Amino acid sequence: MKLPNIDCARHIRDGGIDAMAALNEALRDALVSLDLEDQQRLKRVFGEVMAEVSEKIINPAISAFPELDPDETTWAAVVRATAKARSYAA
Repeated sequence: MKLPNIDCARHIRDGGIDAMAALNEALRDALVSLDLEDQQRLKRVFGEVMAEVSEKIINPAISAFPELDPDETTWAAVVRATAKARSYAA
């Protein structure tokens, strides 16, 4: 995927980070009522999906613009900002 500029890449990266956070939250909530075997299956499926989000969405944005490589603080800030923006949009 060719990204035309850093702003486009940042939106794509941030969308991917937001998707990862949403998947992580959904998984955490879904695991509560499952037995261990079903938990392991669900974790595997979510892991595969999250790997795809990382590989196909987040990593291309960072490859195109290495300065967008997020540290933990940036990752958390993106999660907070995108969740806040979505809550205002609803």
